[in-house]
Amino acid sequence: MLQDKELKKDFDPNYGLASLTTNKLDGYAIGDVKLNTYDYPNGNLADYSRLSIFTSSKQKNNYLGFNYSSVNQEETKSIIDYLKKTYPAYHQSDTRGNGESFFWDIPKLDAWIFIYQGISTDKNDKNFFSTNFIFVKRRTRMENSTDSKVITIMDYYKMMFPDVL
Repeated sequence: MLQDKELKKDFDPNYGLASLTTNKLDGYAIGDVKLNTYDYPNGNLADYSRLSIFTSSKQKNNYLGFNYSSVNQEETKSIIDYLKKTYPAYHQSDTRGNGESFFWDIPKLDAWIFIYQGISTDKNDKNFFSTNFIFVKRRTRMENSTDSKVITIMDYYKMMFPDVL
């Protein structure tokens, strides 16, 4: 992965995690679903799919997980279907018309998976879903912290989205 010249060192604003980010997605996959570089037709400036690979710090690239933000509607459905089939024990939340929301706790992978959707609008006032797929190692703390007083990504979701978990 680190040979990919498209990966740029970054910092996730939501979780405070160091990351390597790209919107050049060809060659990446989630399970058996191949990701594609994609801009939403008639979308706004930020309406494109992108991948952020979470790392332990900007100096050390120890893998912690990823956030795949997708605006590709068909690809999103395929990934959700793949995850449901592969990991049938999940929690789905009612988002009251704002898309779908899922959570998986997968001990055999030592990981949590969070999926949530939001509604975006293109330049023609047509609504579509923006979907975030967050895969992170269990016990990962905000801001790449090792301090047990700093909340985990799971704690963050419980606080920010109590209806989801």
